[in-house]
Amino acid sequence: MAFACVVSLAAMFFAALEAVSGYAGATDSDGLPGGFGFVDVLAYFFAGSDYYHIDDKVPFVLPIRWLIQQVLIAVLVGHYTVRDFGGQAFQVFMRVGGRRSWWLSKCLWVVATVIVFYVVESVVALLAAAFGGFGAMGDVESIMVLGFPLPALDAGQIVLLLLLPIALSLALSLAQVALSLAVGPFMAFAFVIVFVAASAYFGSPLLIGDCSMMARSSFVQQGGVEAVVALSECVIVGVTSVILGGMVLGRKDMIDGQDRAL
Repeated sequence: MAFACVVSLAAMFFAALEAVSGYAGATDSDGLPGGFGFVDVLAYFFAGSDYYHIDDKVPFVLPIRWLIQQVLIAVLVGHYTVRDFGGQAFQVFMRVGGRRSWWLSKCLWVVATVIVFYVVESVVALLAAAFGGFGAMGDVESIMVLGFPLPALDAGQIVLLLLLPIALSLALSLAQVALSLAVGPFMAFAFVIVFVAASAYFGSPLLIGDCSMMARSSFVQQGGVEAVVALSECVIVGVTSVILGGMVLGRKDMIDGQDRAL
């Protein structure tokens, strides 16, 4: 599991390095400043794709780099639930002092996993930026690489856009671990993947799975995702998942997997 994540992150690193350095080199040859920095690489990971309109003649572009991150985190959470939600739960209950403590420990593990994932990804971005000279892409380069002018955003907007992927992953991961109690780890994993894929395709306000795409932010285009609203929605989803998961666990027999009424 850890090896697969390392390989995927390494692939993202080389993809970012190749694409961004290629564009930077091309523009530099035209007399424009080359190089790219830490924020540029993170934006490359989180850019996603523009909204897709079914009646357009432009084909749907799958946001591979953005989707890989969501899948990797869902795999980590799914692996954990398969391993830890089995028949040994009763012994764990006895050690940690009950269901509530057990459930909160699972939620804290999910939060820690997501944070560590993005810390590792930030290290990958830092290493990639080292090859770019820790410079900064200009408007022309940014539009070529990301599809929007990153330098046009102020520091506050960039911070919000970099926080959204973490908030979304926390919300989806907590929802996934809560769903695992109700429908099982595999179905919960499948639900999260279908949800983020549907969000990327339809771009509906009812599907918040694409709210972390920089390319769909209201800072980038009119009518896009409002960052503060999206952050609030992620908090609501995360808190609701913790509460509902605790309620489901209160009725769940973790020994044989059958529900029971208290």
